[in-house]
Amino acid sequence: MRQKNKEWHRLNPHKQAEYAWYRIRQVKQAKPRWANDEEIKKIYQQAKQLTETIGTTHHVDHVIPIQGKNVCGLHVETNLEVILASENYRKSNRFDS
Repeated sequence: MRQKNKEWHRLNPHKQAEYAWYRIRQVKQAKPRWANDEEIKKIYQQAKQLTETIGTTHHVDHVIPIQGKNVCGLHVETNLEVILASENYRKSNRFDS
């Protein structure tokens, strides 16, 4: 499956760029003015450090998805957590209350 995804991305760079732009826009729209940028930055740094130290890819996940089926969360420090990339892919944009 992973190889299939890599091939799709290689053949469709314009689609990948379009999705990246869309995702950046979503996050910006979900971030209120009062969000603590320094704390958000620390969370992303923690994910990067864990990835480098452990050697397993970590992602910053929105606990309540920015664009979920039944809920929409915010891009704020209290809605972010560092998890394994594999867990994040499994979770997708679902929210289990």
